Amino acid sequence: MTGIPERRLRPHVKARREAELMQAISQESRTKRWMVPVAAAAAVAVVATGGVVVAQRTSLLSGDKQIAGPLETSAKPSPVPDRVVAPVKVPVSDATGLWPAAFNGHGVGWSRDIPVLQEYRDILAEHLDPAGEHLDKTVSNVQGGETDSGRTIGTKLGWTVEGEDGLGMVQLAVGSGWDGVGLLCEDPGWSCEDVNHPGVKVARVATHDGARTYAVERSDGTVVAITLDSLFGNNSTIPVSGVDLGEKEVMAAAADPRLVVPELDLPPEVNAKELGRAALKALVPPGTPAEWYDGMPTRFNHEAYVVLTDVKKDMADGFSSGEPGLVDVRLEETLNPIQMDKACNRAVFKRCIIRTVDGSEVFIGLGKKRRWMGKSADPVNLVVFQGPVYTVSVHGDGAIPVDRAVDFVLDQRWQPKG
Repeated sequence: MTGIPERRLRPHVKARREAELMQAISQESRTKRWMVPVAAAAAVAVVATGGVVVAQRTSLLSGDKQIAGPLETSAKPSPVPDRVVAPVKVPVSDATGLWPAAFNGHGVGWSRDIPVLQEYRDILAEHLDPAGEHLDKTVSNVQGGETDSGRTIGTKLGWTVEGEDGLGMVQLAVGSGWDGVGLLCEDPGWSCEDVNHPGVKVARVATHDGARTYAVERSDGTVVAITLDSLFGNNSTIPVSGVDLGEKEVMAAAADPRLVVPELDLPPEVNAKELGRAALKALVPPGTPAEWYDGMPTRFNHEAYVVLTDVKKDMADGFSSGEPGLVDVRLEETLNPIQMDKACNRAVFKRCIIRTVDGSEVFIGLGKKRRWMGKSADPVNLVVFQGPVYTVSVHGDGAIPVDRAVDFVLDQRWQPKG
């Protein structure tokens, strides 16, 4: 295999590699684990031996093939050494708080919308559960999307009844028009009726599948729908005896002027084609067949990712970032801080590193051995930089050296100025 030509390395990278190589060689008698110079061109792995941390160059994902292509980084040499983060047990309940949306599985809307939805929940509680006996105290999901009329935002909340094991549901949808709140009055299974309610343009009650929806259109064009169901089908198989709320109080909640679609102060867009081309050029070894996929569906979600894959693989069943041979490059709006020291989940990573480059911290998580579809597969690793505008990550198991991945996430093109 061929390492990255030394002439292509930045001076501080070359110096760091030489220092790490010499340190690794000096430990040979105890560890029997050192890399020859050609292998020192790959990524970082860290092995603790007798209380001494030895930085060795192994590939981030697999292999140490030559990578070409310039990156527009402004990173300068930093005297700060890599910092090792010990893997810790991360409770499932804490996962969303430790990582921004790109890495907690909920999408960027989670970080942006959860605080808004929590306020919505409190408004509903004022009208529907002032004593705090039935409605979930905390929002746990985000509903909604983009329609022709604009954006819709909402959530599903559990409803409990004292002495019962079941779980009912109160669902809220706040949209810019009727097409976003989920009323299907033309559907044979639905029965809709317009009713009178003071202070609104339209008030409508719909019955469907054992549930009841109360919806209003206010004078500002906002449409709010509240659905009551005795069974929260996503979270329970046992219904409650009923959600004992009347039309008047539910309609009053829907008509509350505080329930409005929040305005979005979105950052400048990044050209998805530029992101894809840069990822292919920077992260894929020359001669490796690969494609990129634009994953920026809407301006509201504003998340982009590029999947790099060997096109010889059978793609008939789709792809995921956990599949061998794939690399997932994500770009998501920076909305909440990463707690890097607590993010090294021992269920996922065997070790983690925080690298500082010109004052910018990059999280490097080196994955554990794993199995995919019943077979052994290379570990899935993660390199993340939380920039001032976007959080950028490289995630996958391709032949990508850490230094290239670090340079990629630090590339200034992914932090546009408005």
